[in-house]
Amino acid sequence: MATQLELRRRVRSVKNIRQITRAMKMVAGAKLRRAQENIMNTRPFSNKVWEVLNDLAGRTEKRDHPLLREVPEERRILAVIITSDRGMCGSFNANVLRRAMTALKAWEGKDVSLVVVGKIGFKNLSKKKWPIIASYPDYLMDFGFAEAAAVAGDLIEKFTAHETDAVYLIYNEFKSLMQQTVVVDRLLPIVGIRFPKDEGVTARDAMRAVAEVNTGGTPDLAGYGAIGLSGMASAWAESKEAADEAGKFEALDLVDFIYDPSVAEIFARTLPRHVEIQTYRAFLESVAAEHAARRAAMDNATRNADDLIDDLTLTMNKIRQADITTEILEVVGGAEALK
Repeated sequence: MATQLELRRRVRSVKNIRQITRAMKMVAGAKLRRAQENIMNTRPFSNKVWEVLNDLAGRTEKRDHPLLREVPEERRILAVIITSDRGMCGSFNANVLRRAMTALKAWEGKDVSLVVVGKIGFKNLSKKKWPIIASYPDYLMDFGFAEAAAVAGDLIEKFTAHETDAVYLIYNEFKSLMQQTVVVDRLLPIVGIRFPKDEGVTARDAMRAVAEVNTGGTPDLAGYGAIGLSGMASAWAESKEAADEAGKFEALDLVDFIYDPSVAEIFARTLPRHVEIQTYRAFLESVAAEHAARRAAMDNATRNADDLIDDLTLTMNKIRQADITTEILEVVGGAEALK
């Protein structure tokens, strides 16, 4: 059994750790407030851009633009996996890496390459068989739109050079202080997908459903009719015609727009900017989710330290009480022996 001195040392050590975890919780909370404000300001614009570009791509499927290029089957895939640079954030990184492995298994037999953001992801995935063509350590600690646009520019360059058929983003999306959800976005190519707007489904939701099906996941989204959005996504993975039939879409008369300036100039400006905005939003989501996960993890660690201190203190008091009782018995026994 441990002595009182050993227990005192353990209590002192746990108190020091509790002080550190409490400070880290406060720091993560302060950073989370700033990150949450950034993402809440970015989401409406990002979602609207996705909606507009989805509608535009749906009306102009036959336009000749590199970012609208689609292939019958995705054989060369580029996955951008966003993790953190530091640990002590609970299951934040484990969830992303687990989802990434699910996608990589679904792409078995295809030419898959990786772009990894964050030290934790690079350390883990560098041991796997898939090639990492680019990594960005310490990138999310201090970044802005220009840095995200540079990463997006590299992705656009690889896609337009026909080095890849599709680009996917895998990252944690911030939901609340206690919830972060791993999501998959198909960043490229930019395609137009029809979806039931009257059911509260957005263009991003519809595309994520397709991305989930393409990466071995199961869409968990609000549906419509008897098959739900997941059924539409499964059909979309086969063909657009199958998705329309599965969703029982009515024929839509998609009238093209009148463009000013020219359609080529509009596409040249809007499509790359769309990719940049969505990449920037993914970085912001990941940063906010990381701070939320770290705050929750440090809060749990602080409460666990409090419980451990209480247990150690109780054990120490029991040992001290037993020592005092033993000493009293020895004194009484000695007095009785002198009589």
